[in-house]
Amino acid sequence: MEHIASVSRSSGLEQGGDALKDFKVQEQYRVFVGEKLHKFWTEKQTKDGQENILILFRKLREGIFASKRTDAFAIEVYETSLCLSSLFDSAIQTSSILSHLLPELYTSASIQPPISSVLISLLHHLIAGYPSQKTYFEHLSCLSPNVLDRTSEPYVWISNLATSLRTLNYIRVEALSRHDVYRHILTVSKSSNETNNALARLQQDAVHALVERLRSKARDKAWVVLRSAYRELSASEETQTWMAKCLLLSTRQTSASGLSLEEWMDGRCRDGHLRPKEGAVGRWIVCKVR
Repeated sequence: MEHIASVSRSSGLEQGGDALKDFKVQEQYRVFVGEKLHKFWTEKQTKDGQENILILFRKLREGIFASKRTDAFAIEVYETSLCLSSLFDSAIQTSSILSHLLPELYTSASIQPPISSVLISLLHHLIAGYPSQKTYFEHLSCLSPNVLDRTSEPYVWISNLATSLRTLNYIRVEALSRHDVYRHILTVSKSSNETNNALARLQQDAVHALVERLRSKARDKAWVVLRSAYRELSASEETQTWMAKCLLLSTRQTSASGLSLEEWMDGRCRDGHLRPKEGAVGRWIVCKVR
């Protein structure tokens, strides 16, 4: 299995080049990749390790696509691939996966897309195009009400999040992107099938990772606005609470982001964006962009 030929690279000319077009071989290869993935989670995770896992899943998807397979097995492989590419921040692979999965593969397999896959796709487009939302709206228009009910809680959440980003309402973005606000939307009933349970956990982790990535992008944009608007910042409790919300940082009330305001301020001082005001404890001078 380790050296099985890729369909795209062999073009069917290399010995065994068509092996992954065989359904049984695909299923055997999925077990092999699953073992590799399990080992990856138990070891120190590296970028190279992430890329190797993504390559193995891509090779399997190529076989599935070439064989025109459209069933629950194909869906599981694509869904797992989608979650992993999102967790590993591989936007190119995520785009490639989504172009086949949603809604085409689900439609061919007559399977209702889980809300997690729908939200992953929309969050991906919000991040990839940020601050533009052109591709987000284009993708949203391709999702029928059967896939994403426009009166449902998930739609209201993602729609409000997109609107808040678009209108630069960062305090609202912070409130909407807290883990405890959207976590229940992704909750599914526990299955007797451990593979399904593992996939459900992976989907929740992928959504959380994308939301945190979106928070980071919004934070950078919010800082540009604050940096241009203020000459000084204070360390008063009121100011710190307000800044933490504007910059989508940790507060005593929420741990949505692991980054605290103090850690973030220290980083801006190192970057030359802020410097302590001489003779004034707890005040910073905002260094303007030259």
